[in-house]
Amino acid sequence: MRAAETSQIISIKDERLDIDKISQYRLSFFVSDIDCQITVFDVKKKQLLLFENRELTPAKSLIENLNTIYDDHILIAAGFWKEIQVFVRNRQFALVPVPVFDRSLCKDYVQLNEVTDPNKDEYHFKVLDDVGAAVAFGYLTELKQWFKEKYPKLSLYFNHQSVAYLKGLQKQIKSKAPASLYLTLNNSDVQVVGYNLQRLAIYNQFRFTDAKHLTKLILLTLQQFSAEGQSTPIILHGIKEKVDLNMPILKKYFRHIELGKRPEGVLMHPIFNELEDQEYFEVLANL
Repeated sequence: MRAAETSQIISIKDERLDIDKISQYRLSFFVSDIDCQITVFDVKKKQLLLFENRELTPAKSLIENLNTIYDDHILIAAGFWKEIQVFVRNRQFALVPVPVFDRSLCKDYVQLNEVTDPNKDEYHFKVLDDVGAAVAFGYLTELKQWFKEKYPKLSLYFNHQSVAYLKGLQKQIKSKAPASLYLTLNNSDVQVVGYNLQRLAIYNQFRFTDAKHLTKLILLTLQQFSAEGQSTPIILHGIKEKVDLNMPILKKYFRHIELGKRPEGVLMHPIFNELEDQEYFEVLANL
């Protein structure tokens, strides 16, 4: 059941989660500098069993916050998961077309978009064949070390939030629209994805201050790939509070804007319907 819903934590658990079956479960983390989403997924039955959202304490470091979550959560501290996935939410990323991608240049790609510190950061990549692009990304070395220390005998997979979002959108692209724009509003930023003739045209992430600032960013993005301008269909995902706050202004500027749907093929108990369909799209797309 939903244990709590405040500005700090959302916790929803399927009572069928069985600690004796953890060896067939995947534990996933989506980690930013202000919050962390956690899921438990039954790989064998393809079912979501746990969803949590926790805001991090600003006065603590990322590692201190993760230690708090780990110490407070008996289930997360278990050491015999089937696998563990970690998705980082940051601006240390770059999309590169597959034909020209060189894995040895990951750090260089990332540093074209965001300043990083090779002494403190790790660099990795993920090739998205369906999208025709590779995502190069960086993340804190201490984050990797923390997970390796806590789960020394398990398979760890690190990815960027853009990977989960782009993979989820591939099944929901508007086939009849010459161009379309997809947004997801998180606590820390907005992810923006544009498609032209069902092909990826642009992906970016922005920090924004209010709905008017967000509107300007959307208009600047549309200018780069869509001839339809403010008539371009827009599909909006995101945290309910962020969506509710910004939707009224966005409707004034854009003719065709609608709420996004939950990723397809996600098996979950009706208790998870307490989450709005457009919430945590990239987290659920990873299941």
